[in-house]
Amino acid sequence: MVYLRWRRFIEMASLDRPWLGDLMEKRKGEAFRAAPVERWDQEYRDGVYDRLHRSDQRHHHRLLAAMIADRWPSPRVLEIGAGEGVFFEALRNHRPARYVGVDFSEPAVAMGQKRLSAEIASGQVQMLLGDGRAFAVDETFDVVVFSECIEHLGEVEPLIDHYRAMLAPGGAVGLTMWLSLKPLRLWRRLKAMGQVRDEAVVNTPWGGGWLVATVEPR
Repeated sequence: MVYLRWRRFIEMASLDRPWLGDLMEKRKGEAFRAAPVERWDQEYRDGVYDRLHRSDQRHHHRLLAAMIADRWPSPRVLEIGAGEGVFFEALRNHRPARYVGVDFSEPAVAMGQKRLSAEIASGQVQMLLGDGRAFAVDETFDVVVFSECIEHLGEVEPLIDHYRAMLAPGGAVGLTMWLSLKPLRLWRRLKAMGQVRDEAVVNTPWGGGWLVATVEPR
């Protein structure tokens, strides 16, 4: 418990003291690489991510959904790395006009299609199989969301450049990120690419912590 509190102190302090995070990070300079799809497929089949449906695991989803709805009433949202579409369950109460969830795990997408079948039937929702590093659609969105996945999609600069074309004027990237030193390094690079519209940290009694933000790319 003492270690966890010390680690969280370092992570929080690193938000506005980048030098501290650079000093404490163990694997300095390690590249951000895409995780193999086979691992995600098996973990979805094994129910590893069933815990994400629990209320105490979704504070960051609810906060990001509220941030989005505050700036974009009835938003049009593209989510990359959507898994089963758990984030949509937080967004639903804000009456999104459109939601497209994309994931490269076939079991995850199949679960999402079953879970959100009513919204899919109405045309409000699509759950699609696709590679988040290269997915493209002839449609624009108010927000492109990366919830706990952006660190698995390679380097952030070409990734955001790719999705910039799918943002409507004034659109933004929505982000939730597990609060740890390596992802925070990536967050600093993302901030340098645009204007932060909202930024907050969620901490939970059981030790979970997330950075939640929206950024308008320049």
